[in-house]
Amino acid sequence: MLIIIFITDYCDYCDRSFPDNPEARRKHLEGAQHQLSVKHHYDAYKDPVELLLENARKPPCRRFLETGFCPFGLSCRYSHVPPHIDMSTIDPHLYLSQNQHLLNKQLNELNRPPPRPPVKVTRYKLPPGLPKDLPPSLRLPPPGGYDYSNVTEWG
Repeated sequence: MLIIIFITDYCDYCDRSFPDNPEARRKHLEGAQHQLSVKHHYDAYKDPVELLLENARKPPCRRFLETGFCPFGLSCRYSHVPPHIDMSTIDPHLYLSQNQHLLNKQLNELNRPPPRPPVKVTRYKLPPGLPKDLPPSLRLPPPGGYDYSNVTEWG
């Protein structure tokens, strides 16, 4: 009897397993999902002032400005700092102490899992003439049930 054992490794950042060999490890570590998971993990421990300054250096996010929401969250390449705030003239510590709600919002975004692509559900419709053309075995039973009084015995 031949028993094959597959040795796997586990990634805490991504919460998934992969084969324990150099090629699979390299592919996993270079993958976009792993790198994003690592970034989210370390961003959770960053100083809020540093996060604010990093975010202020990016160009403004058009979707965030128009709707007040960005589905990319912290993965967005653009800034979610309102454009009327000039971070070069404001002390970030003072700004965050006066606007605690922004810090709480940022922390909530950090703790939220990355968005998953929507699942497409395929809906099927029966052809219009099908229900009346079903064979007796597939039709709904009559409201009072079947009459079994005249059923003959088998055998």
